[in-house]
Amino acid sequence: MAGPSPEQRADYLVRKLESLIREGKTERGMSFKTWQALARAELFNAFTDFERQLERSRHDATGKRLILLGVSTVVTIGFWGTALTVDRHYGTMAAQIFTGAGFVALCVLGEIAFRRMATRYRTVAREKRFERIEDFDKQLKRLEAEIWLKLKRAKEQAEAEE
Repeated sequence: MAGPSPEQRADYLVRKLESLIREGKTERGMSFKTWQALARAELFNAFTDFERQLERSRHDATGKRLILLGVSTVVTIGFWGTALTVDRHYGTMAAQIFTGAGFVALCVLGEIAFRRMATRYRTVAREKRFERIEDFDKQLKRLEAEIWLKLKRAKEQAEAEE
């Protein structure tokens, strides 16, 4: 059974944030920093739940693939092992089929290992991108503060000269 659609997730998150604002509302209203912290926590929970569900579905697909591979390998080996036992005439062909079944199993296991490595690489790359974005944001804030200081000093000098 599929989980909620992206639109349903977004609607739920908006309703959740709205309820946070309404519950935390006072006569003066909720401070932006408080709202920001609450929104960040809710978004973190929503993203974490989504990633867990995605990881679970990946594990399910991998498990099903491994079960299918194992069953088909055992059936192939069992069938040709029986054929080889009944008539030794099929020995060469059975050996080739056993080799092919082993090669297919090796390829599927290699693909699973490759997918894990690729996923890890994407995760590390995404973390690095977020770190660069945070660094850039900090630089922008620092530059903005410097510009405001320069503007304030310029205004003070202009007032002092008048």
